[in-house]
Amino acid sequence: MNEITETEGIRLSKRVADILKCSRSEAEQVIVGGWVKVDGVVVDEPAHRVTEQNIDIHSTAQRGKVPLLTLIMHKTTGQSCLLKGHTNVWKGLTADMRSNQDRSGISLTLRLQKLLQCGAALEDAASGMVVLSEDPNMLRKLQDERQPLEHEMLAEVHGPVSPDQLYTMCPTGLKTSISSESPKKTGLRMAFKGYQPGYAAGVIENTGLRLIGLKRVRMGRVLMAPLTPGQWRALMPYERF
Repeated sequence: MNEITETEGIRLSKRVADILKCSRSEAEQVIVGGWVKVDGVVVDEPAHRVTEQNIDIHSTAQRGKVPLLTLIMHKTTGQSCLLKGHTNVWKGLTADMRSNQDRSGISLTLRLQKLLQCGAALEDAASGMVVLSEDPNMLRKLQDERQPLEHEMLAEVHGPVSPDQLYTMCPTGLKTSISSESPKKTGLRMAFKGYQPGYAAGVIENTGLRLIGLKRVRMGRVLMAPLTPGQWRALMPYERF
């Protein structure tokens, strides 16, 4: 039985495979990745049937292969890095919170969002840089305990910090310095290899200081700036952690 009929058309994956001169499975990856528009609308379902509609394929996918998506997000205080969390970071991946610095051209479909995993979690009470990725190699790099990335965090605590307290906050592998001081609060800059949620807060509170806020601003060579709270963008191919 012929796959094409006047009323049903053909599968989008077959049309894309014909256009790109690639295999059907490669075409399906391109479609699921959100790189294909049908009459100007993103369609991420390979089985979607088309007839004479205009098929637009993003230039990144011209050879039937697409880069796996990695996003950087400025998590706000209270957002959870756990998918089951009532207010999780995935719910913040809306079009209006997309940074105008994002030049990737990717269409972040609901199907694609479900493939993203959080590779460097923060505790709910902290804010700052988190990474969401569908790339297994990226996730392994972010979680590699043998060659951990350096994390840079900014903290604010109530009142002044004594020299002894500052010394206590500099155990092996952790560098803590004072970035700002006032009678009511002190700003701290912390840099260390690898991060487990709760670690930085624990180091601070073990000195008797009361933590006001904690924000991660850098992982490896990638900075969170200029993302404002809640904003997200795609990691560009030339960026390396």
